[in-house]
Amino acid sequence: MLREDEKVIPVRVALRCRPLVPKEVSEGCQMCLSFVPGEPQVVVGNDKSFTYDYVFDPSVEQEEVFNTAVAPLLRGIFKGYNATVLAYGQTGSGKTYSMGGTYTASQEHEPNVGVIPRVIKLLFKEKDQRQDWEFVLKVSYLEIYNEDILDLLCPSRERSSQISIREDPKEGIKIVGLTERNVTCAQDTVSCLEQGNNARTVASTAMNSQSSRSHAIFTICIDQKKKNDKNTSFHSKLHLVDLAGSERQKKTKAEGDRLKEGININRGLLCLGNVISALGDENKKGGFVPYRDSKLTRLLQDSLGGNSHTLMIACVSPADSNLEETLNTLRYADRARKIKNKPIVNLDPQAAELHNLKQQVQQLQVLLLQAHGGTLPVSINMAPSENLQSLMEKNQSLMEENQKLSRGLSEAAGQTAQMLERIILTEQENEKMNAKLDQLQHAVCKLDLQKLAETVEDEELKENVEVIRNLQQVLSENAAAMEAAAEMEAETGQATKRSSDDFTTQHALRQAQMSKELLELNKALTLKEALAKKMTQNDSQLEPIQSQYQANIKELELEVSNLQKEKEELTLALHMAKKDVNQAKLSERRRKRLQELEGQINELKKKLNEQSKLLKLKESTEHTVIKLNQEIREMKNQRVQLMRQMKDDAEKFRQWKQQKDKEVIQLKERDRKRQYELLKLERDFQKQANVLRRKTEEAAASNKRLKDALQKQREAADKRKETQNRGMEGVAARVKSWLANEVEVLVSTEEARRHLADLLEDRKILAQELLQLKEKKEAGENPPLKLRRRTYSITDLQASEMDLSISKQIESLETEMELRSAQIADLQQKLLEADNGDRVKQRWDSIATILEAKCALKYLLGELVSSKVQESKLESSLQQSKANCSDIQKMLTEERNHITEMEAEFQNQLLVQEQHHQEKVLYLLSQFQQKEAAKKKLEDSLSEQEKQLQERLKFQEKELEKMREICEKNQELLRENDILKQKMLLLQVASGQKLRHIQQMASESPESPFDYIPPKVKILHTNFHAWESGGEMGDADWVPVKAAKGAKKSVMGCSCKGRCGNRQCGCRKQKMGCTEGCSCDSAKCRNRDPGFPVSSAALRGAKGLHPTSRVLKDIITGQDVFMKKPSAPSSLLVSDEELQENQMLFVKRKKRMLTSNTSFFAGCTPIKEA
Repeated sequence: MLREDEKVIPVRVALRCRPLVPKEVSEGCQMCLSFVPGEPQVVVGNDKSFTYDYVFDPSVEQEEVFNTAVAPLLRGIFKGYNATVLAYGQTGSGKTYSMGGTYTASQEHEPNVGVIPRVIKLLFKEKDQRQDWEFVLKVSYLEIYNEDILDLLCPSRERSSQISIREDPKEGIKIVGLTERNVTCAQDTVSCLEQGNNARTVASTAMNSQSSRSHAIFTICIDQKKKNDKNTSFHSKLHLVDLAGSERQKKTKAEGDRLKEGININRGLLCLGNVISALGDENKKGGFVPYRDSKLTRLLQDSLGGNSHTLMIACVSPADSNLEETLNTLRYADRARKIKNKPIVNLDPQAAELHNLKQQVQQLQVLLLQAHGGTLPVSINMAPSENLQSLMEKNQSLMEENQKLSRGLSEAAGQTAQMLERIILTEQENEKMNAKLDQLQHAVCKLDLQKLAETVEDEELKENVEVIRNLQQVLSENAAAMEAAAEMEAETGQATKRSSDDFTTQHALRQAQMSKELLELNKALTLKEALAKKMTQNDSQLEPIQSQYQANIKELELEVSNLQKEKEELTLALHMAKKDVNQAKLSERRRKRLQELEGQINELKKKLNEQSKLLKLKESTEHTVIKLNQEIREMKNQRVQLMRQMKDDAEKFRQWKQQKDKEVIQLKERDRKRQYELLKLERDFQKQANVLRRKTEEAAASNKRLKDALQKQREAADKRKETQNRGMEGVAARVKSWLANEVEVLVSTEEARRHLADLLEDRKILAQELLQLKEKKEAGENPPLKLRRRTYSITDLQASEMDLSISKQIESLETEMELRSAQIADLQQKLLEADNGDRVKQRWDSIATILEAKCALKYLLGELVSSKVQESKLESSLQQSKANCSDIQKMLTEERNHITEMEAEFQNQLLVQEQHHQEKVLYLLSQFQQKEAAKKKLEDSLSEQEKQLQERLKFQEKELEKMREICEKNQELLRENDILKQKMLLLQVASGQKLRHIQQMASESPESPFDYIPPKVKILHTNFHAWESGGEMGDADWVPVKAAKGAKKSVMGCSCKGRCGNRQCGCRKQKMGCTEGCSCDSAKCRNRDPGFPVSSAALRGAKGLHPTSRVLKDIITGQDVFMKKPSAPSSLLVSDEELQENQMLFVKRKKRMLTSNTSFFAGCTPIKEA
């Protein structure tokens, strides 16, 4: 037996608000809740407030929450009362944190420990203080996942199917098959809690990385008996519930299993909300409470409206982005405060029954004594008599009330019975009328039966007509069914044939496309293989050339270095030679040699560049060959895959065709059976039709009755419509205006919600940009220590300007975020006003009658039709836009295909051109090899000639040295000759002979003392040979010829206006240098020899200064001079006979010179006297 407690207490609600999490801070969310200091009140927005039993702001710690709200419940547990603590709220609002659902033994001394570990600690502390009581503690832990109860203390989940919920009239809700463990200390209880927490279903969502995906209930059962009094015992339960959070798929981004879990979670919480609403609604007091809609509400049946002290911890988020969920949680908790529980002390059933029996015995003893008029014993307490009196009075009042209710019930039952009878009669009449209406409608369809029915009045005939009509209806239905089946079969056959044809066509097109791709692939593969083969051949031919070129490069580099050294030596020698006048010709030769060396160096450099280009070409060709080989392998793999795909496709088509053939055979067989059944039905129908023709007269009687009934029904309906229209005229306008206003409000509310979502998203983006700018600014303000400098550079100034710009951007973003937050707060306040709960409840109170409901329905139906029409227009425009878009996409696809074909054609042309290029390269390489071989042979022959020429040049240089010595001796002889001539002239003057001739010679050549300038090397050599040969001198008939004309012609020189740098210059054309006799500009002329400044007067008439063609030929060919070793000059080894011959020749020449008009001293310069 249970002893009832008279006290009724409500469910206590504690509101707990968590701080803003980093994600919300980064998104720029603001606090939407404000707390009244010193009062358990919270304000949402500006003026919407909620009051609860306890309110904890974000700064409150776990210990204060436990001591204030949870600890008082534990005192009642030891008195025999049940208690429940449940955490409710949005996902990510801190429920599991508050309850301690992730607690482990290592977190024992941490300040953030939740409710469950603190409850365990306090329970065992109180237990240890009560030494006169015996305690037995049992714990169980379960979760409700996807509406399935799972035992978290059971190692295997196989027993979950064996768990069931049962209701005991004495003990309340019990869970059969759930594991219960006896615990004796706090450590055992904590280990059970840890085991269950590890087995809980947890997953990650977009709003919470550790989101609980199930409802968890940790139950502690306490049985206590007093050691001195075995009859005094209590049994109590403590339920600690961690509910899964309500969530929206739009915010959690849940998919798959997460989405299914969220749906089940919201379903369970909806059932819990319905239970809370039913229990908290005072108007529905005593009504039905849907506990059985969910397993969660079934388990919490005692906690909500039953035998328990209940505390709900409502966890909310203060972020304005979660305002709607927060407001729903606050309303949820406010409704929960209206639930009234009746907790009672849970005694042991046997002890309670024994105690009641004792009280009953005492009461009977009191009554017995009162009946006999005796006095009560002293041992008997008076309290039972007073209690009995109060119970009797209460029983009397209840009996009176019961009688009143019984009378009212009987009257209501009578009225209900009368109404039911009327309803039954009305329904019967309605059914009869409907049946007659159906009969008449069928009769109307049969004209021949109508005509017959007009003449028939017998009742038996009427029944026969009814039977005939039924049979005809059955036959018509069968015929219609057969026709429909035939049509459907034909359509199915056509559709099957059409689909078969379409599939065959698609297969053929697909095979053709694959064949085309395979041909193109083979063609491209052939081209690439040919190209790779030719490039490989080119590489094989380039390998010996490459090795040869590398050797040539080394030789050329060595030769270039040698030539550079030789050039430097010649340049130095040339500078040294410019200082010496006698070395002018040698310096000229060296200068020319330098020019030749520079030319050779340039040619060698060109060769080096060409060979380096060839090497680069070889490397690029190797790279191209590797790439082509890789492409060839890929194309071969692609070809194999394409062929395999074609084979698979052909096999699938064969199987499909075989299956379709089987289906065609089956359909033909089925068609034959249906044709046979159709013939059979036609024969039966013909027999029945013959019967029907004889009995069609029986259906005419009902036709007249039907017409009369229809006429009466039509008149009654018209009267009702007129009455309703007169009443609806005034009501329609009012209902229409009210509905228009409500629809406008709802539309505005949804628009505001949409704008609110946009503003929240904008603020989130702004917050992310602001965070990035702040991080950038912090990175700029705290540079590494190595980069800090005291001096300011341009980069420092730019960095400071950038910091200023970042600061301005931060300020502007903060301003925009404040503006967005203000707009969000304003919209949220308006939404709070629009979503007022009273207004939602009273919305439909304006419609009180059926007439108003009809008007509202008519208006809404019209609006719905117009909306549907508008929607159809929009859909048609959308379809048109989609069609245009599809056309554009088709065009785009065609263009892409065209571009692909063009690219493929371009690649093929490129391969062909590259193949032609490789062929040309191969041809050029072969030609180049031949040219190199010929060039090498030519170089070998030229190198031999160069060696010969170098030997000849050395020999010529030696001969030139000897000629210089001879020239110097010749100069000495000439001086002696001049002295002798002067002596002869003196003698002639003294003797007076040929004075006139001498004067004439003196007048022609007044300057007598001359210093003869030694001519150039070749000229001296030529004069020497000419003087040595003496062929002309020895001729007795020699006559001097005037050389004035030739001299004048030779002295003229060139008359260039430029630099004398090309073949247009006469001197350069004759392979001569310009002299002072030339009319060209000496400052610009490049054909002058700077080492020999010779005046034109000194060279005038000097025949011996220019070598003859014979001498030049001898110098070039070297047949008589350079290839033979000269003997000792005759001028050095002079015999007596030769001396006499020389003297004779000298005398002859002297006579000729004296008799000739040409001066002997022409071409000589006078000696300057000091």
